[in-house]
Amino acid sequence: MKMLVDEAGNVWHTQAKREERLRTGVKGAHMVMPFQCELCWMRLLEGRDIEPEDTTYNQCLRRANLDAMAGKAKGTIDSHRGRIKANLLRCKELGKTPTFEPRGPFPNYDCVGMGTAVDIIYKSITAKGKICDYVQVHTLRMERSTATKVYESSPKGMTEGYSFAKGTGRIRPTSCNLQSEWFSDFLRGLEYRMGSESRSNRAITMKAMKEVLTRIKRDAESAETSEEGNQLYKVGAYLALITTCSLRGNEGFYTDLLGLRKYILKGKDGVIPDDLNQNFSEDEAASLPHVVVCLRGKFKSENNEDYHIMCVANKTRSGIELRWWIEKLLSITTDEGRDAGPAFASRAGNLASSTDYDAVFRVYLKQVQSDTNLIQDDHDVDMHYGISRTPRKSAETRAKQAKLDDSMQDAMNRWRTFENARGGRPKFKHTRDLYADAVAYMPLTWSYSYAL
Repeated sequence: MKMLVDEAGNVWHTQAKREERLRTGVKGAHMVMPFQCELCWMRLLEGRDIEPEDTTYNQCLRRANLDAMAGKAKGTIDSHRGRIKANLLRCKELGKTPTFEPRGPFPNYDCVGMGTAVDIIYKSITAKGKICDYVQVHTLRMERSTATKVYESSPKGMTEGYSFAKGTGRIRPTSCNLQSEWFSDFLRGLEYRMGSESRSNRAITMKAMKEVLTRIKRDAESAETSEEGNQLYKVGAYLALITTCSLRGNEGFYTDLLGLRKYILKGKDGVIPDDLNQNFSEDEAASLPHVVVCLRGKFKSENNEDYHIMCVANKTRSGIELRWWIEKLLSITTDEGRDAGPAFASRAGNLASSTDYDAVFRVYLKQVQSDTNLIQDDHDVDMHYGISRTPRKSAETRAKQAKLDDSMQDAMNRWRTFENARGGRPKFKHTRDLYADAVAYMPLTWSYSYAL
């Protein structure tokens, strides 16, 4: 008989056993976790008894209790119960009052987060999910963070908001019931019961990405109108940029048009020496064929809009010609009369829609899947691919194939953290100084992008 072991350490031999575990409580669970029946919770939360119209509410209360029990391994509960029982027998023989804390009465308020647990349970059976019929556990967890933020901003919570920590972490005591051990057990049990289905973007090969770009370029050249062709060129430039720079989809929209124009001639006529090694000097870096990518925006954990610059290869080993795409993008924006603002924008200067770019990307992925063997036939393009992660994951996959050092991949994929760690540059630093810094980072950024 096949044995199954879940993340909580529970062992199951059949599906029926697992279902029984989720439908029933565990003997002795009330000794290792706070437990109150549905009637007690109804009186505590609503100040009344259970009414006939409370059927669903009552079921949510019971389900939350059972999920909290499932958050602890049955074996752990049984073990504690056994030791407690043995201790009580010894106390009886000795004539001693047991030292264990009494099991009641409980405080006359929700001290474990049952109210929010009921909210989560009800949402799980009524809300429609994006990737399947029901909402995912990771989405349900957001209810906890939202309720926590409401508590922290309340008159009671704001008095607990003071803390000091000399380091990266921050610890502060709180009375927020959503931080209770019971609620953590409930979330673990909820995930164990519901499971989770992930449809994160998959990678494609650099050959497939190049084929996508080739088809976009071909269709742009033969487009019926210049507006249609220019839109395709913009999408192609966007895909080439976020792939070569290993950016997440949203980060590409930070590309700054003025910065691209200012440095477009840098590295245009660079030459790769035959004896180039990874530890090349700053002078050697400046003479390499590269394109300067300028990102500008208010990034997470920053207070002001800042520039972030990276120098990457004009053309990757697989044939992605980033410089060609960037120069084409600049030509289009010149015709539109734009010389500043977001690089990927409409003629009027409004930031492009990621949804629109994603839709175009998937159209061409489906073409490549249909006409070639570069994308597996059994992969659902709409489900498994998109600009959010596919270009970056494709770059990561190619970097692994090229046997680039893991530290180089990690630093490239955390480009802003890596950059800031190299000296803590001041805010509003002049772009020429940032460019000099970017050249110094080229052993990382150029080597990574060139290997793709």
